[in-house]
Amino acid sequence: MGNVAERPAAQRTGERDIAWDAVWIGFAIALAGTLAAGTWAFAFAGKGTWWAANLGALSLFCGALFTGYRARTAEPLNGAFIAVFYFSTATLVIFSGEFLGVLPDPLPGLPRGDSTFFFVWPLAQLAAGTLGAMAGGWLQARRTGRRRDENLS
Repeated sequence: MGNVAERPAAQRTGERDIAWDAVWIGFAIALAGTLAAGTWAFAFAGKGTWWAANLGALSLFCGALFTGYRARTAEPLNGAFIAVFYFSTATLVIFSGEFLGVLPDPLPGLPRGDSTFFFVWPLAQLAAGTLGAMAGGWLQARRTGRRRDENLS
């Protein structure tokens, strides 16, 4: 039976709470998926903003799932960081587009004066990020469950 000093992988994850490398990769997956889904929703399918937002939340879930799996822990904070970075990036794009006057008013699929989207959308992102990271960590634990139990005793 080996201790932590003999297992460098366990030592690396034990030194920090947030798996930053996995968080950044998950963030990149979420952005790439959202870009592809948003392009499809607006350019090819003629769908509205809700379609792009929901497909973006699905991409965020997939990125967070990868993060939890790669981090080997069901830590929801990893997913929360992805959600915060994702929301900040999306908000920056929306505000920049509005400031430059390139976005239509109102956004496609949203009625004028409807603020429901801007209240529900961040909550969906936070839920997708945290649940995805927890699910990824849980999948990794199930996959390596026997080997982990042997090292605990």
